[in-house]
Amino acid sequence: MATTAVKAQHEIGAIVGGMNGLSYKYWFSNHFALQTDLAVGLTQAAVENWSIGMYDFTVNPNALYHFDLPDNFKIFVGGGLSLGMLNYLNGGYSESIMGKFGINADAGVSYDIQSVPLVLAFDFRPGYGLGFRGSKGYSYTLNYFDWKVAFAIRYKF
Repeated sequence: MATTAVKAQHEIGAIVGGMNGLSYKYWFSNHFALQTDLAVGLTQAAVENWSIGMYDFTVNPNALYHFDLPDNFKIFVGGGLSLGMLNYLNGGYSESIMGKFGINADAGVSYDIQSVPLVLAFDFRPGYGLGFRGSKGYSYTLNYFDWKVAFAIRYKF
């Protein structure tokens, strides 16, 4: 499979929705890019027979392959990791800070605005997360479906 070399291109901006924070994308070729988001998000997780709300602080790097569509649109697919911390809420109060590790798929669509150096993107990221905590004989893990839907706007340079 051949890829066409492209001059290094960067994009930086904001992501909002299920993830809220900074978004950065580095293009290795015309079709392959690495996107990393540094974000805070809110998730609802089902644990056994009850549901808990959680917020998390994550670094989410994803390797993405882009397919060109007409009129400056692209669709993309890929996957990556989710690393950071999460905190679950009990009655609106912070209950426990935990480490977080997860894997996710990433799919979406982007639009390259030609008149200004901006890209708009919509992402859907289904994944599996693991929260973990361990200290002085007490350890706890939390497994949950970790999905995010987000909108990004990035400046190209």
